[in-house]
Amino acid sequence: MKEGNQNIDKDLNSGPIAYMARNPIIANLLMFILLGGGIYTMYTIQKEVYPQFQLDVVNISVVYPGAAPTEVEQGILLPVEETIKGVQGIKEITSTANEGSGTVSVELVIGTDRMKAFQDIDQAVSRIQTFPDDIEQPQVSLESQQRDVLEIGLFGNVDIWTLRQIAERLRNRLLSNDEITQVEIGNVPEFVTHIEIPRNTLREYNLTLGQVADIIRASSSDVPAGALETQSGEILLRMEERKLWAEEFGRVDVIASESGATIKLREIAKIEDGFEETGFHGKFNRQNTVDLQIFRIGDQSPLEIEDIVKQILADFEPTLPQGVNVRIDSNRAQDYRQRLSLLTENGLYAIVIVLVILGYSLNTGLLSG
Repeated sequence: MKEGNQNIDKDLNSGPIAYMARNPIIANLLMFILLGGGIYTMYTIQKEVYPQFQLDVVNISVVYPGAAPTEVEQGILLPVEETIKGVQGIKEITSTANEGSGTVSVELVIGTDRMKAFQDIDQAVSRIQTFPDDIEQPQVSLESQQRDVLEIGLFGNVDIWTLRQIAERLRNRLLSNDEITQVEIGNVPEFVTHIEIPRNTLREYNLTLGQVADIIRASSSDVPAGALETQSGEILLRMEERKLWAEEFGRVDVIASESGATIKLREIAKIEDGFEETGFHGKFNRQNTVDLQIFRIGDQSPLEIEDIVKQILADFEPTLPQGVNVRIDSNRAQDYRQRLSLLTENGLYAIVIVLVILGYSLNTGLLSG
């Protein structure tokens, strides 16, 4: 028994702990390395409010101006579904037909190579030859997780049109900063240009609504203008004729006579900029309100985004019209700060408890020895 105890004492005295106890320089060096690594990691680690994850969803969107949902389904959605259903790794296909556009959402099987599936779907859609001539280029995108940082609200006793314009101005101001890459406006319907032509006016000029719609559509689309060969390569030419506002639509020529005289749309129609009739806008304390959501991507820190936004708001608020105010509805950076504070507080408590236990144990051992 005495021999066994001697072997145990020998092992303890010759182990790495005993070696570091006899060589305090090595023990202190190891401690500083661990502390330095911890401090470095604290400042360089990715800061997240919620865990980041990838979404295995591919979205296909196609704009078909002036088409009814039935036309969108027959001309766009069904050909897309028929073409992509043979791609490996697809779990479920969901299609939605709206007036003037259609979307197809493709959910992938868990474990599928999402980039390869995305490329296969993109190539399959590009090979479709039966799309109507009037559609815009199909957009295929790999859905990504949006990580919101702040939600800002503009509210006041002004009309929703004025608030929307102020929100657009603030959005442009935010996006002008290199650290902010995504800002979305919400709680407000989309812009729409309303064109009204009296029936008597149509009869007077021997026109129909369909003819006027075709003229407007043809005059407000971007037109390819061929290519120009240069020494450095080929330059594609394109005439940008897309119109967005009432003033631009008013300059469209509706009727042209042989003598060269023209009648513009504003001369026979009432044209106004407004909002979608089916849309809605928010209310805050019985006042109109428009929201802006600010997102972050990549390794951006929520604390850095918060500081930048608050600086921009401090400069922007003095320019607001009388009666318009700004509020912050949601602040993920504040949530992150609270969690970090809780983690730091618990860590300090743990260090204190460990030091107390070690101090008490060591003192007891010395006294008993």
